[in-house]
Amino acid sequence: MDKLIYILYFVAIVVYAIFYFKKSFDVDLKYFLGYLIAMFACEMIASYVKYSLELDNLWVYNTLTFVEFNFLFLFAKQILFSAKTRKTVTGLIILFNVVYFLTTLYYLYQGTYFEVYNSIASISGSLLIAIVLFLFYKDFLSSNEILNYKRSLTFWIAFGLLCYYLGTIPITSILNNMKGTSRAVIDYLYNIQLVLVIFMYSCFILGALWSQKRVK
Repeated sequence: MDKLIYILYFVAIVVYAIFYFKKSFDVDLKYFLGYLIAMFACEMIASYVKYSLELDNLWVYNTLTFVEFNFLFLFAKQILFSAKTRKTVTGLIILFNVVYFLTTLYYLYQGTYFEVYNSIASISGSLLIAIVLFLFYKDFLSSNEILNYKRSLTFWIAFGLLCYYLGTIPITSILNNMKGTSRAVIDYLYNIQLVLVIFMYSCFILGALWSQKRVK
């Protein structure tokens, strides 16, 4: 299953890199491509730190949280329809970064930054990006894009992101309190996470292939 995840990561990067340089869509994909590369690079680094260096890799994911959500917010801001909504997103970006830096400083002060996952920042990012995506769909439903939503790249990206980040909030919320949890429960939660990742990246890849060449 892990190999499938890595394949999906790689395929998504290749597909979006090609479409980005070919300018196959009327939306700028640089921030979204940055998000995809960051996610893939994080998994590679985390795997190397854990299995090759035999060190705790939570700091990798704590760092990823900052990069991951900022890329997503910047991309989401691009695809929003109204200037008023984009101003709202600017405020949410500031709010997320304040939460991230305050919680990071707290963990550093406690000396647990390398031992504890910053679930507060991750959950905050997930909730805030979900709000942004709901705002996107609110504008999307009242636009002409809804008439051909199946061939809208932003529709499929937003759909995949929304399902993934809302679905992972319950898992993230208990991540730091799983000591003593049975292996069966841990494996069950891990499999749910994998299914959500596969679904999200399938939306990215199939959505891009389905809707490419809509413009120009």
